[in-house]
Amino acid sequence: MADAATAAYAALLSPHLETGEVVERLARYAALLERWAAVHSLVRFDSREELVHRHLLDSLAAAPLLGVAGTLVDVGSGAGLPGVPLLVARPTWRGLLLEPRAKRWAFLRLVIRELGLNAEAIAARTGSPEADRGPFDMVTARALGGHADLLRWSRPRLAAGGSVLVWSTWAGLDELREVPGWRVLSSPLSGLDRGRLAQLQPCST
Repeated sequence: MADAATAAYAALLSPHLETGEVVERLARYAALLERWAAVHSLVRFDSREELVHRHLLDSLAAAPLLGVAGTLVDVGSGAGLPGVPLLVARPTWRGLLLEPRAKRWAFLRLVIRELGLNAEAIAARTGSPEADRGPFDMVTARALGGHADLLRWSRPRLAAGGSVLVWSTWAGLDELREVPGWRVLSSPLSGLDRGRLAQLQPCST
């Protein structure tokens, strides 16, 4: 059954991705996510098509913003979105997946092991001593509230030239622009109606 699910996800992903290895690893990830989601509340989706388009491809919208190599921290990683797809698509990057909930943390550890990701999952929140690391070239957050707190935590941990990526809406984008000391760029997200991918960089004004 797992092999059939992997093949089905690979068929859905192939038209959108050029690299066969990325398709294969993302398909394995999706099959694991489907199996765990049947028992644990990891992420909401009604079909394999929705999981691919709304979650996997939506996460990969940020891949062009990642350089040749770097370190990424995915805050409130949950089921690994967007951190896992981004690390699959950019294997030269190292990842830190922050997720305080035990079941999701256990799932992330399984995914890291099964996919051979250059990553570590930590059962911690941003305010925990275990999460006090850096510098990071990219901080990512999807479906996470408290953006002002996220930016406050991220700023001293960003490497020079680093960015914070937030999956947001138009309303959320307006809130991000009200936080002083950040330059905000945005682009549309196809996987979410009215969705925006916000890229934030520290600035002096």
